[in-house]
Amino acid sequence: MVPARFLYVMLGARQRPVGEVPRFGWRLVGANHRELGRSAQVFGDPGECRAAVVRLRERVGDARTLLTVADAAGGGGWAWRLEIEGRPVAVAGRTYQRQRDCQFNLGQFLQVVPVAELAEQAPARQRVRPGGDPGTRAAV
Repeated sequence: MVPARFLYVMLGARQRPVGEVPRFGWRLVGANHRELGRSAQVFGDPGECRAAVVRLRERVGDARTLLTVADAAGGGGWAWRLEIEGRPVAVAGRTYQRQRDCQFNLGQFLQVVPVAELAEQAPARQRVRPGGDPGTRAAV
C-alpha cells in the first residue's frame, strides 16, 4: 500500500489567464488516496510550498485547532482549521455532516503530518504536447 504523502498542486491551471503567475498549494493524502487536509495559503512556486510543509511538520505540535460550522445557506457542515502563531496553515478539504466526524478527521490529519512522505523536490509542471497522446508529456 502507498503510504500517506504530501502532494504539490498547481491551482486553477485551466482558468488562469495567459501570462498570470501560477499559484501552488499542497494536499496531504492518506494511504487510501483520500485527502486529509490542504494548505490554507497559496504559494508562488513549488519550493515555497515545500518549505511550508516542512514548517508545518516542525511546528504541528504548537498548532491551534479550530472547528467551525459552515453557513447553512452554503450547505452547512463542520470544518476544521489549523493555525500556527495565529496564521492559518491547513484546512479541511471538505465539510463533514457531524462534529465527531470532523474531529476524527482532524485527528487523522494531525497523526499523519509527521510521518507522511515528503518529496525532496516538487516535480516539474507537465502538460500534454499539442497533438500528442496523454503518454507524451513535456516539462513546462
